[in-house]
Amino acid sequence: MCDFTFGFYKKIFQDVLKNNYKVITLKEFFENEYDNNEKIFINRIDVDVEIGRLKTIYKIFKELEIKASIYLRLHSPEYNLLSIGNIKIIQDLISIGCEIGVHTELEDVNGYCGIDNLKLLKEEIKLFEVLFQIKIYGTASHGDRTPFNNLDFWKNNSPKDFGLIYEAYDKKLWDNCLYVSDSEWTQWKSYRNGKLLEDDRRTPIEHMIDNPKIMHLLTHPESWYNNYIYE
Repeated sequence: MCDFTFGFYKKIFQDVLKNNYKVITLKEFFENEYDNNEKIFINRIDVDVEIGRLKTIYKIFKELEIKASIYLRLHSPEYNLLSIGNIKIIQDLISIGCEIGVHTELEDVNGYCGIDNLKLLKEEIKLFEVLFQIKIYGTASHGDRTPFNNLDFWKNNSPKDFGLIYEAYDKKLWDNCLYVSDSEWTQWKSYRNGKLLEDDRRTPIEHMIDNPKIMHLLTHPESWYNNYIYE
């Protein structure tokens, strides 16, 4: 059985540091704010459901002195990003160097509500910047159980048109890294240079044995727990 406890989550990052990886955000990657001679570990979190579990992740990151790019939904039915408690959670993460981005649902909102998604994205960026007093540099498209693919928005639009420098699935990163994700909840999946590694369920720690130069980890707070997934 795979271990998705926060104890193992912490061990992943302890091993990242032991293996001499430099932990960076997506903004730092796309802006080339790192030494090309270093091994790079790009740390990404998509908050689909359980924003409250970021409190534990914050404690782990603060202790290990690492950071992540964290993408937040404005339209989640599971959490209210505008609540005072949730704003404080994000402020704490920003205080240790984490990057905040928009976890976009642009095709979903347009498809169900008929709202102009170009105008919507511009306003969402403004809202995030006012709410968290930061600059937004990038987005990550959210995948959900709908007939729409939110990544389709970027077929005819460019991040630069919205004052951004990237979308998380840009080929500059996607085609040039080992990508490992917990997005199947109870097992890992991975891609190398944009191609799925069939039936490869190795943990990030196991992947590090191969010593990849650029490793990109995506995790979701709802996949992780102290004792029980629905605690």
